[in-house]
Amino acid sequence: MAAIAQELREVFEFGGLSWQELGKRVIAGVRRTNCSGYAAALAYYFLFSLFPFLIFLTALLAYLPVGDWFEQVIALLSRFMPGAALDLVRDYLSGLLSQQRSGLLSFGILIALWASSNGMTAISGALNHAYGVEDGRPFWKVRALAILLTLGLSIFLIASIVLLIFGPQIGGYVANLVGLGVVFEIGWHILRWPVILILVTIAIAAIYYFAPDVEQQWKWIAPGSLFAVMMWTILSLGFSYYVNNFGSYDKTYGSIGAIIVMLTWMYAIGFAILVGGVINAEIEHASAGGKNPGEKHASGNISHA
Repeated sequence: MAAIAQELREVFEFGGLSWQELGKRVIAGVRRTNCSGYAAALAYYFLFSLFPFLIFLTALLAYLPVGDWFEQVIALLSRFMPGAALDLVRDYLSGLLSQQRSGLLSFGILIALWASSNGMTAISGALNHAYGVEDGRPFWKVRALAILLTLGLSIFLIASIVLLIFGPQIGGYVANLVGLGVVFEIGWHILRWPVILILVTIAIAAIYYFAPDVEQQWKWIAPGSLFAVMMWTILSLGFSYYVNNFGSYDKTYGSIGAIIVMLTWMYAIGFAILVGGVINAEIEHASAGGKNPGEKHASGNISHA
């Protein structure tokens, strides 16, 4: 336990760096890694995979015994998405619901999986740059890993969505099943939020662990994972509030304003994920127990200046 505590202390003391020094290194790393360029690519891949994923989600929820799932999904998205982007998604889902669902489930998941895996390969490339390494894995292995990571991330996200939308119903069912009553329902209503955050954090951490072509230890990816989830939430809420209350995108872009807003929102999300990876790399490079820039395996470094 003492050894674990020492390792965690080293990580969350930023490898001996001060806040100011870590900030300088992260800013330099973001520029060196070209996070802005990769985030733009991610925004495209996210947008390209969003609507096939909605096809899959619509077909999947149709098999669940939930009558008002459409309204609950829209209410959930309204907390994080700008109004124009939400209108776009609402209209798209409404169109899907008016059509036959035959074949939507398999078609949606295949297209969404392939498009999302392209985004995962972009994340892999950006993280390799953050660690200063060249990807030596064959193409098929990188693509297969991207698909597996996309599947795993989708499972975590769907579980989080289910907890967000159907959390109260699940809590009530469990409470009635085991006879715990109202107290359990109230406790579950509160605890499901940290559970959701933990699920999303684990999903992001898995990306940082498996995507780059470097040997990783879980302790080195904790700070960036927490940062990415925190910034993801803050940026989504802040951007949504700004666009809904102060933005004038419709006057500038007209009918394509909703697409511009959605791409900007997705760009911010992708950028937060990439910056989290840079934070992990810089902390490990600064630590005596981590890897040097350009190394794929830790070698007991002494100096990481």
